[in-house]
Amino acid sequence: MDDTRRFELSDLDKMGIMKTVKVVIFYELQPNVDVDRLISSLTEGVKNATRQLPFMAGSFKFDDTGRPYIETTPENDLKVGIRRFDGAEQSLSALASRSFSPNDVDFAQFIVEDSATEKPACALQLSLIEGGLVLGFQMNHAAGDWTSIDTFLSLVCQSSKTHQEGLEMPSYTPDLNRVPFNTPEPDPTISRQDHLERLPIFSVIEKSQFKLTQPPPLRSSIYKTSEAAIQQLKAQCTPHLSEVDYISSYDCISALVWKSLTRARLQIHPEKSTSLSRFVHPIDVRSRDPENKTSKQYFGNAVIGAQAGPLTAEALVSHGDRDLAAAATLIRKSVNSVDLSTISHMTSLIASLSPTETLYPTADFSGMDFFMNSWFSGNAEKYDIGPGSVPVAYRPVDSMPGSCRILPNFSGGETKTYEILLNLTDEENEMLKKDAELLKYFDLVA
Repeated sequence: MDDTRRFELSDLDKMGIMKTVKVVIFYELQPNVDVDRLISSLTEGVKNATRQLPFMAGSFKFDDTGRPYIETTPENDLKVGIRRFDGAEQSLSALASRSFSPNDVDFAQFIVEDSATEKPACALQLSLIEGGLVLGFQMNHAAGDWTSIDTFLSLVCQSSKTHQEGLEMPSYTPDLNRVPFNTPEPDPTISRQDHLERLPIFSVIEKSQFKLTQPPPLRSSIYKTSEAAIQQLKAQCTPHLSEVDYISSYDCISALVWKSLTRARLQIHPEKSTSLSRFVHPIDVRSRDPENKTSKQYFGNAVIGAQAGPLTAEALVSHGDRDLAAAATLIRKSVNSVDLSTISHMTSLIASLSPTETLYPTADFSGMDFFMNSWFSGNAEKYDIGPGSVPVAYRPVDSMPGSCRILPNFSGGETKTYEILLNLTDEENEMLKKDAELLKYFDLVA
């Protein structure tokens, strides 16, 4: 009997096949922890997670039409790589002293090396370092988005914890209904231009015009702020709102960083004062689904890019609460402009492309445009792997120019802290460190 299983992907999923998301979680280990028992529990946690989500132990294959899918066989399991590091520079205390900055240590060493023969849905490595443990995880973007990564890692970690405590393993039932994320039947009343108007982050070009540019050398900066500081920021913006009912902490943080980075860039390139600046960010549509065609349990890709702006750089960098509120309002409006139907515009636009055409991003993040993403829904409780270990930091492995991530909330307790990680050029980082408006609310920690 052939027990090979095939898991279909959505039309939106297959767009991510060329990208892999890589992250590392750092744990402080107590002196008396039984490391072998901890590793054994994590291995059991992976087994339980892949029983609930079996496709995560599979590999990508392609059918006769070139469409990707995930295949699993009875021999498939998600093997956990184990590495031990003895160097002082990789010790937890050394990494913590530099706020786990990606500038100082190559985080790629904590990730499973890419296979030359297989394209797995994901891979996981445990690295033992002096005083700690590093959980390195990578997932092909075609298998899922940030919410899916968070779901899987949380299930692994919580399963590890319950195994150590002798409790019943957690269960999870994913929603794998791909229909809302597939290309709908063509609608003759909707033109390509209609699709593009809903997707301002893209244009259509001939493939012969596509030029791959090499990004500039980048360094990371990490800033931190408190919930109280962000509430103060919101309070200063709220009286100036007119086109939206509210703005979130995310909107305020994003607006502040967008303005401050643009100001830093103009210090370097004053001739770009009339250049346009776009703010681009991914929006999860699981909860933006008025017809309830999908659910919060959907496992896969359910995000679509949205854009605030463009604004001229000189208009964006004006000081004052009113101008900050205007930028936050644009960001909130861009969020409100997206729902599940936006996915249909994306998949329909792709389906309309001729063999010689491709989609091309309108933003240039090495120029004046800015990319923002939030992983704040992750937290220390979700990634608790059991007694004797404490999650202390979560970092991306890869970087992209002109980008910022709000990192998972590892503050613990009732008082939130926000950590943001920016990937910028050396010049941009140096100028940003002097920005008075940013430093009014954020402290530079690395």
